[in-house]
Amino acid sequence: MAAVLGGYRFVRMYSQHLPQAASALFSMPCAVTLVHGTFRGRGERIAMLYVGRRMNYHYLLRTIFDEYQETAHEVTNLLAFRKHMVRMSGSSDVVVLDLGWPYNGLVARKGGYVQVPDWLNMVIEFPDRWEDVVGNFRRTARKHDLRLIRRNGYRCEVAGSRAAIDTFYDEMYVPFVSRRHPGDPVIAPRKHVVKRALQGTLLHILRDDEIVAAGVIYPEDDVMFSLWMGLPEKYLDRQPEAAISALYFFGIRHAFDGGYRFFDFTGTRAFLKDGPFQFKRRWGPVLEDAFSPGSILLRPRNGSRNAALFCQEVPVLRRTGDGLEALIVRADGAADEGSFARLEKEFGCAGLERMTVIEISDRNETETISCGDDKCDYRLIRTRLDSFGDCYVDGRTNVWSSRIADTETH
Repeated sequence: MAAVLGGYRFVRMYSQHLPQAASALFSMPCAVTLVHGTFRGRGERIAMLYVGRRMNYHYLLRTIFDEYQETAHEVTNLLAFRKHMVRMSGSSDVVVLDLGWPYNGLVARKGGYVQVPDWLNMVIEFPDRWEDVVGNFRRTARKHDLRLIRRNGYRCEVAGSRAAIDTFYDEMYVPFVSRRHPGDPVIAPRKHVVKRALQGTLLHILRDDEIVAAGVIYPEDDVMFSLWMGLPEKYLDRQPEAAISALYFFGIRHAFDGGYRFFDFTGTRAFLKDGPFQFKRRWGPVLEDAFSPGSILLRPRNGSRNAALFCQEVPVLRRTGDGLEALIVRADGAADEGSFARLEKEFGCAGLERMTVIEISDRNETETISCGDDKCDYRLIRTRLDSFGDCYVDGRTNVWSSRIADTETH
């Protein structure tokens, strides 16, 4: 019975991806690549060992490095990568496994890695009144984005013709995705975009009479999905001020006015500094670990300051089995109660179960931190550098935390 229920839950959560997942079962090529480079904006050197099907390889390179070079590379398959990984891992600060479903699960079950979902959902559940929808926006959206939308005089029009959809695909969507994701653009097939746009809605964002942004939203039951967006090619290098904000805002308003219960931003990466993650959280969504069963697996090396710096510069959401945990490292300085208030402002999102800060220290201890709210669990772990890697991976099983509720310490 447990197996039947587990299978039903899997199909219900991930049915939209099953055709791609089925083909992925038989896609066996695997790269083992040792990359040396300098951290973005810092200058320190780091060695990253990447193992996988290169689904997130170029994204990781853009996220981590200012400049880099591949110092060792082997092309193998998912059945024979381990010998190459073992041979190169001693030269790396961090090991990243990007094997894809279901192979990531086979490795993760043995332990030793932090599981970062490759994609998450971010979903707005609409209250009854529009004023409450706006009230759930983060302060940045209410005070900054909405002001810029008004200042630029943006308006929204629905465009449903096949000609408008073709223009969107060729002149906005494809150039935008290609420029935004150089090296690994995932471009939806034309027939799929056209079909969904005809069934759903193509929104044009206009300033005066000029289209500055466009996007496709698609209804299914009581959910409106935000699927694709794009900009005219002349705006790819310098986006019109708050044009993407206007596209999200008017899409949310369109869904609310249409009587839908949810607005789904669809796939979002689980990297806390990722631009789309930061942008979407402004609009008050809830995090849901329901988009993909795949994981990126991380393992930093004990005793490596560069590994600690990697984890500091690349904070992630960890899949714990009970929910999602923000995993943040402090390698350059100490954390205190004020740190969590700042981190909540910077990374907080509804649906986050726990926020953990790992501080590189001269002692090993765990401390609960009172932030004066009950949004999630907060904890501070201090660990020595020589045991940092183990703490990063296994700390959640070795330390305790409690939900921070109403407190009298403030």
